[in-house]
Amino acid sequence: MGTTSNQSRIKSRTNIIQGLSSSLLPPLFSCRLSFSLFLAVLSLCLYSSTSLYSSRLFASELSSKTSETSKVSNTKTIGISQIVEHPALHAVREGIMEALKENGYEEGKNLTVLYENAQGNISVSTQIATKLISESIDVGVAISTPSAQTLFYAAKRGNHHIPIVFTAVSDPIAAKLEPGDSAYPITGVTDSPNLEALLEVMAKMLPNLKTLGLMYNSAEVNSVSTITQLKKMLQARGIKAVEVTVNSSSDVAQATQSLIGKVDALYFPQDNTVVSALETIVNIAQQSSPRLPVILPIFASDPVLVKKGVLAAVGFDYKDVGIETGKIIARVLNGEEANKIPITTPKHLKSLINVPLAKKLGLTIPKEFKHSEIQLLE
Repeated sequence: MGTTSNQSRIKSRTNIIQGLSSSLLPPLFSCRLSFSLFLAVLSLCLYSSTSLYSSRLFASELSSKTSETSKVSNTKTIGISQIVEHPALHAVREGIMEALKENGYEEGKNLTVLYENAQGNISVSTQIATKLISESIDVGVAISTPSAQTLFYAAKRGNHHIPIVFTAVSDPIAAKLEPGDSAYPITGVTDSPNLEALLEVMAKMLPNLKTLGLMYNSAEVNSVSTITQLKKMLQARGIKAVEVTVNSSSDVAQATQSLIGKVDALYFPQDNTVVSALETIVNIAQQSSPRLPVILPIFASDPVLVKKGVLAAVGFDYKDVGIETGKIIARVLNGEEANKIPITTPKHLKSLINVPLAKKLGLTIPKEFKHSEIQLLE
């Protein structure tokens, strides 16, 4: 393209020279003028042509740079803080990116994504929050309650007014993440467990349930809130609750072993510490005994975990949670005030049952539930 353009300019200049030669040269010599006058006129014409071309080239380059600057200024940056490696949380992040792309924000084009994972460490989560807030991000995204708390507190502590969108937070009120002071905007998506639906599934699958083990990290406010509500509901139904708490994933094996023979089943909420050690729990729970082919049936609030050995779970599809979150992030990037966007909860609740495990336990698989859509994992 550049070569053809240069050839055209050279041809144009040649035509100018030829035209000048044919029109000016005879009169000049006929008038006995010096040949130097002809050269002066010719040089003036060529200089004018070159100057015009240079001006056009400069204008073109300036326009191109202005366009590139405009593209850069339109790029948005989000910072994502995730508390731990966790199937549900990964699904949330996947849903977020999918929704952002559908709403016109694509990573690598007009969106920069800064992603950090605390690997279950609250101190690291605090450091991540401080780092992301200092990066001049357009929106802070927190996946899990601990990540939301550290990010929100970092913004307040540093007097930063970056809008924050949280997700996979079970109890925003208990976590003190409700929109309040407009100077620190926050909103998001909650995955608060439907405990009524959970107890319906337990009652239909284990009609003789008398004792239920509850495992959670007492430092996670979302877990404490869920367990507190559940204990009241269990007491009203005449079911005894046996609690065990863990401080880290390394405590989970001993906590699980301590429940063997003492409870009919185990439940844990969307507790990041417990879920990160799910494989350990399942390995212990599925050891056979003379009385049962599986020692400890497990119930949870994340359907994804059924594929990993949980008997049944009642909850939301976490990719759907992420999609709802991504839509809110896009609205904030488009200029909406985060504080004016209501905190939302996904509407589609499902109960996923591990059919092979249920058959192994000799359990009857319900045909339907009142509070949730039943799905079977064959």
